[in-house]
Amino acid sequence: MSYLVLARKYRPRTFADIVGQEVAANTLRGAITENRVGHAYLFHGPRGTGKTTSARIFAKALNCEHGPTVEPCGECDRCRAADANAEADLIELDAASNRRIDDVRELLAQVGYAPMRARYKVYILDEAHMLTKEASNALLKTLEEPPAHVKFFLATTEPDKILATIRSRCQIVQLSPLSEQQIADRLEWVFARENIQAEPGVAAELARRARGGLRDALSNTDQLLSLAGSKPTLADVERLSGAGGADEFEALCDALEKHDPALVLSLLPETRGSEVDLCGGLLEHVRTMLVVGLCGRDAPFVEATTALRAKLAERAARLGPERLQLWMEELLAARERMRHVPTHARVVLETALLAIARAETSWSLAELAERLAALEERLARGVAPTARPAATDLLPRPSERSAAAPAAPSAYPAHPAHGANPPHGANPPHAVHPAHAPAPAVGFPRREPLTPPAQSNPREVPSAGSASGAWTPAAGPASGRAPSEPGEVWKRVLADLAGGSSSLADLLRTRGRLVELAPSHALVRFATLRPEERMLLAEPRNRKACSVAFARALGREVEVRFGDAEPPPRAPKDPFTDKVTELFGGRIEDDA
Repeated sequence: MSYLVLARKYRPRTFADIVGQEVAANTLRGAITENRVGHAYLFHGPRGTGKTTSARIFAKALNCEHGPTVEPCGECDRCRAADANAEADLIELDAASNRRIDDVRELLAQVGYAPMRARYKVYILDEAHMLTKEASNALLKTLEEPPAHVKFFLATTEPDKILATIRSRCQIVQLSPLSEQQIADRLEWVFARENIQAEPGVAAELARRARGGLRDALSNTDQLLSLAGSKPTLADVERLSGAGGADEFEALCDALEKHDPALVLSLLPETRGSEVDLCGGLLEHVRTMLVVGLCGRDAPFVEATTALRAKLAERAARLGPERLQLWMEELLAARERMRHVPTHARVVLETALLAIARAETSWSLAELAERLAALEERLARGVAPTARPAATDLLPRPSERSAAAPAAPSAYPAHPAHGANPPHGANPPHAVHPAHAPAPAVGFPRREPLTPPAQSNPREVPSAGSASGAWTPAAGPASGRAPSEPGEVWKRVLADLAGGSSSLADLLRTRGRLVELAPSHALVRFATLRPEERMLLAEPRNRKACSVAFARALGREVEVRFGDAEPPPRAPKDPFTDKVTELFGGRIEDDA
């Protein structure tokens, strides 16, 4: 005799045998008792929770020779035929393989015929969400007003994919995932009847891995018995699947909390193909941690032992709900990506876990705002930072940043007299974060409000020698006047730029030349500029720095213009050169 798997051998045959679906079973019983049996029912819920089984029991209860009755006898011809899947008037169709409109038309062509032996002709459409839109529309009219002898039972795991017009014509029966305790008790019951001497905790671990589906738990039990025989242990359960248990998830969470990517990768199981289950199990573990952290250790809607609840509550208090929610979002996104690239599921999972292990990616917006507020308060007080600033004052901790990260450029070039303060009338730049820029040798100076004094010329700029930071007209040389010679102005501009932007100053000194100094503008020409040098000159902050430097040197604002050097004038040709050009062609150029 061929072997019958446990999921089929112990499939419920009466409403009383259905595990964990008391509401659905009582609804169907009440419909029979009160004589309010509808013509169409939609059973929906996760896989392995008893949708098709409930539909079969309901059909058997309606067609029992002693019924309709809430408890089929199991002895009459109709009950025995239903249990043996030999009832001619119980038509079960897989909508995944009979989803076309032609298949539905063939089904509807048989609806008008009376049942051969039973009281009702019952159609069970499994995976009803797989019907095409055309097939569903073809079913509408008959589903709404079928003959009196016909019942339609639809089963699906995705009711949202079924047309609303179909759902509105059916009575909805929802089946919920089973609790781990309900599955474990059923497994213990099966172990007793199969003479299986399982180690304590095996049934509970199988129930945890089933994710609410009793059929999955029984299928895993069959695999476990094939692997370990009639005396399975917890170690055998671990060998059976790489999905991991509570201890493995706790170790993985420890590594993530410590931001140790090497340890995270080493804790992943070597068995490939279990990445989706591992991701789902870790997601459920983090979700339980979040619920325990928010609702307390006695939250009734989580599946965990008392000892595990205590561990989860402690970790949730350390991490905070915002960070745990970010972990869940990363794991949810990873599980969704695995469906699109199943061959690279391990890479997707590793990428998600490494992203979680980085501290900066798991900070919540509230934590970032708190750190920014602390930094702004510190800068406003003018408190000098220590050699290593406190972690609560800095946004990205220096120890977690790459040593090779480039420093963020300042919006204005620094000047020995007044640092990076902008000229009057300009918008001040955003503060450069200490973790992004080289650590200063001295403390942050207190910034006084920059209020211009009363003066007749509003275009005057701050003096380079102003010690108070107030905006005053620029002072010239010892005579008290601003320089007027282009050479002297050019030297002052280069000296000013050298204090804040050495690369710009070097470029102006080696390639540039001040060729025109007018009351309204200054023209600087450059010879043989490379592409990267042109980009340097084109940057707005560098052009602004040049304008500020000229304004300081002249005591007034001028427009700074950049241009290429003019070619030298060509010397007049002599008769010999003209003759050579005529004879040999081409072009003769002077060697400068």
